[in-house]
Amino acid sequence: MEIKPASSGLPLAAAVGAVVVMMITTLWRAFGGPAALSAVLFAAAAVLIAVEYRNIPPRLRTTSLLLLATSVVLLPFTRSPLAAVQRGIFVSGLLLALMASVMLLARCALRSRHVQIVGTNLRGQPSGQRYLSFNIAGQVFSGMLGLAGANIMLVMAAPPDEGKSPTRTATVIAVTRGFAAAGFWSPVFGNMAILLALYPSLHWIEVFPVGAGLAQITIVVGVLVNRFSRKTLPPAEPQGAADTVPDVPPPLASAAIPVLLIMFGFLGTVLITSSLLKIGITASIVLVGPVVALLLNIVLADPGRRIPDALVRMGEGATLQFPRLASEAILFTAAGCAGSIMADAFPQPWVEQVGLLLGGMPFLGIAFLMASIMGIALAGIHPVLTAVFMASTMTPQVLNLPPLVHISAILTGWGLSACLTPYSVLSLTASRYAGVGLYQISLGKNWAFALFNALLASVLLTVLAMLL
Repeated sequence: MEIKPASSGLPLAAAVGAVVVMMITTLWRAFGGPAALSAVLFAAAAVLIAVEYRNIPPRLRTTSLLLLATSVVLLPFTRSPLAAVQRGIFVSGLLLALMASVMLLARCALRSRHVQIVGTNLRGQPSGQRYLSFNIAGQVFSGMLGLAGANIMLVMAAPPDEGKSPTRTATVIAVTRGFAAAGFWSPVFGNMAILLALYPSLHWIEVFPVGAGLAQITIVVGVLVNRFSRKTLPPAEPQGAADTVPDVPPPLASAAIPVLLIMFGFLGTVLITSSLLKIGITASIVLVGPVVALLLNIVLADPGRRIPDALVRMGEGATLQFPRLASEAILFTAAGCAGSIMADAFPQPWVEQVGLLLGGMPFLGIAFLMASIMGIALAGIHPVLTAVFMASTMTPQVLNLPPLVHISAILTGWGLSACLTPYSVLSLTASRYAGVGLYQISLGKNWAFALFNALLASVLLTVLAMLL
């Protein structure tokens, strides 16, 4: 069920203003702002949560409040209480600012005629090729637009006028697996934003080749798992959108090439901006995203009133999308602070004991990181908590792993958990589009996919650890 933002007036303005403040404050911090800015971020998040509190799912409110209560209890036992709290707030603020920027871009993509043509062509693929096409496209769209890109692909994969079928379900799963793979390398994902903030010695361009390589392995594993799980295919596509289009759609390349050029142009602009201004890749996306969204809205607007219409579209996008970040605000603030505080309060002798057990065995250390994130995600705890905790306690030094291998293992576990756990937003959305049960679309369909990918990733990262 869609959650409506605050209705109108002052509450809506306060919610939108709070998100804008978080974006500005995050950029200020990226350019060398003081640690005291954490108080501004916390106040802005509190305003957003208070205004939209009634629209936050009750279970999410309860979980977040329990995490905050745990943080308060553990805070006296931390080695540096203020630094731990500030670190958690900055992590959550960075992630929320990133999501806000990407939301503005995704709204433009949904209006694009080229994107709509891509969806029509992908749905028209034979059932044997449809999975692969949507899996690759899902990774590209998700990699450039995050969860918003996955939602665009799910709209393409399961249109309302297409009936339920094994092919439809497999197509939706293909998109979720593409989203999971994009989490290994994409700079617009929250997991990358959080982890790069915790690994100051690493830059995104160093992580990208390893993550992208592991992501492409998921394509092969996904195709094999999909073929094995579907021993028999329907003799023909069900009657629906793919079969009832009266006119032949334009060739896929004529629509896909402009879309890809814009996406990669955006990524290139982000990288250049990051390099020139000496800021992190995530802060660069927060800075560049709204500018690119405005330019795209100008291009998509009707001639004659392009700039005024574009400004109106931007305002509508912020009004409709920003208040919905209240759920993420309460979860990420609670999980970010709890993860940081728990890591700072975790007894050092326990950390040393884990290091003694796993430090000399790269494969076990890597597998331990992945299994911890996926296992705890299956229990209903958001991976942001586990990832912050693991990155802050079971550090590369403790497990005797190169930082590049360490962050890649956490990214892989986090990415796979997105499609594996029934408690993720992705799984809830996929269940609705496929028309099948939540557990069936997540754990039921993806346990083998996640297991084999985790094993292969552990082996390959072990080899990389030995070479570095």
